[in-house]
Amino acid sequence: MSRKWMTPGGMDDEEARDVGLASALGFLDPASRDPGFWMRFQARVLQGAAPELARRRLMADLTVGDVLTGWARALVPTAVLAAAVAALVLIRLAPAPQPATVEDLLTAGIETRTIPEALHESEVAASVAFAAERF
Repeated sequence: MSRKWMTPGGMDDEEARDVGLASALGFLDPASRDPGFWMRFQARVLQGAAPELARRRLMADLTVGDVLTGWARALVPTAVLAAAVAALVLIRLAPAPQPATVEDLLTAGIETRTIPEALHESEVAASVAFAAERF
């Protein structure tokens, strides 16, 4: 079977074809050894694609409601399961430790008396007020 193809320049394939290149690459064409190769290849590909093409044909008639119903069958039970797992994880977690105060952070690791402890009680209020300021 011989076909004539027109190139973008307007001449047919035989005139525009590079004979040296065609002969060098001719052994790569499976149809050079087996003339019916491409017809069998096309039939084999279409036969393999038939189930997917049929599925797509059926999908063309679906509505938005049908798609959402299909999603709901899988998503709703999965969402319920995820919520239950999250609830179990949150219930089993230990309560968060209380945040440390600035004074606790400043005196951590000091074995001797700190300045507020050494000061008189009247002076402690002023130093604690200074340490409790937030910036």
